[in-house]
Amino acid sequence: MANFMDALNALDVERMDAAFTDDVTAFVPIAQADEVVGRAEVTRIFKVFADRARLTTPRLNLVPEDERITSSRTLAVVTFQIRDRAPAVTHRRTFVFRRVGDRWLISHFHASDLPGQNR
Repeated sequence: MANFMDALNALDVERMDAAFTDDVTAFVPIAQADEVVGRAEVTRIFKVFADRARLTTPRLNLVPEDERITSSRTLAVVTFQIRDRAPAVTHRRTFVFRRVGDRWLISHFHASDLPGQNR
C-alpha cells in the first residue's frame, strides 16, 4: 500500500500500473458510474487523474488515516480514509491485494467520497 500511495503522490502512472493485477476491478464513481474492469481501464482512470493534477502541482500529499489491514497468506484488505478540509470531503478507500508470486498486487479498488464530512 505504501508503494502505491508513493506512486500516486508522485503522479507516477507507470508505477501505479505496475501495482495492479491484469484482471483488476474497481469502483470509482467520480470517474465513471460503472465498474471498471482490467488493468488498462483502471490505469486509464489514474492517468486522467494524474494529468489533471499535474496542471496545478508536481506532487500530491495524500496521507491515509485510520488505515486497517486484514490479511491471509494470499489476500489482504486495506481500508483508510483521507480527509480534505476545504472543501470538507472524506475520501474512503478500500484496496484488495492478491499475492502473485512474491509480490502483492492490487486486484480490486473501491472509492467513495462523502462531501461535507470531516472531524
